[in-house]
Amino acid sequence: MIAALLVAVTLMGADKEAPEEEPITYGAGKQIAILDNKQITESSGLACSRRVPDVFWTHNDSGDSARVFAFGNEGENLATYKISGASALDWEDMASFKIGRKAYLLLADVGDNGRKRNKCTIYVVPEPRIDTRKRSVEGKVRAAQRIVFEYEGGPRDCEAVAIDPAGKVIYLVGKEVAKECKVYAIPWPRSASTRPVQAKAVATLKIPTITAMDISPDGLRAIILTYGHACEYTRKPDEKWADAFAREPRWITMPARAQGESICYGADGKTIYLTSEKTPTPLVEVPVVEPEE
Repeated sequence: MIAALLVAVTLMGADKEAPEEEPITYGAGKQIAILDNKQITESSGLACSRRVPDVFWTHNDSGDSARVFAFGNEGENLATYKISGASALDWEDMASFKIGRKAYLLLADVGDNGRKRNKCTIYVVPEPRIDTRKRSVEGKVRAAQRIVFEYEGGPRDCEAVAIDPAGKVIYLVGKEVAKECKVYAIPWPRSASTRPVQAKAVATLKIPTITAMDISPDGLRAIILTYGHACEYTRKPDEKWADAFAREPRWITMPARAQGESICYGADGKTIYLTSEKTPTPLVEVPVVEPEE
């Protein structure tokens, strides 16, 4: 089981001062491709491959089966994988991460517009290896772990999920029209259980209508998306995310998208990528501007 490979990490608290590291400079975002795969009708989650450069994964919003799509940075249709041992009520976000040398995809069945779901589910799937020389491959992969959870305080709508690879904690942000939402945390379960684990509130953000989230591979930056722009939180290596989320975020300009509900850091852990739930589905890149020497 994946849980047996994970080591619990206790992060010590820190003060509310901003991290000393210089922020990344981003350039203007631009569309770099249109996705070829017409089965991608509502790209609701996005993650970069941790196995193959220039490859991305996405999934559709509610109404589709349990499957993920791989595509290249030029929009080419690489593969579609059905996920056995999983169901898809309302998948809203996804993430990619590594445990040692093994790469995984995290798929979040957490959508709940009516706030009626007492239990939600997160699936962890071994990331298939993609051969970028091939097109339109079809395959199957079995979910390696199924995490059933409930929210502290009752059902919440959520479209933003990420995993901190350093602390082995899953973070979820509620989607609220009001100018305030809560961040919930689920420490990685040490063992399989039939009882749901609890997602506990750890912070409050003054940001309305959050639609996606990702955490950088080094676990030091979190990007949070709205229907407009995105904000980034940065923490120190020895700082809790709760303390980082207590500071004002840095806002990063995102290009206009039609119902943009997905975001991820690229393989470099810095470049930002987005898609849209409207078709034709664009792939948008927000590049890093390297400082002049």
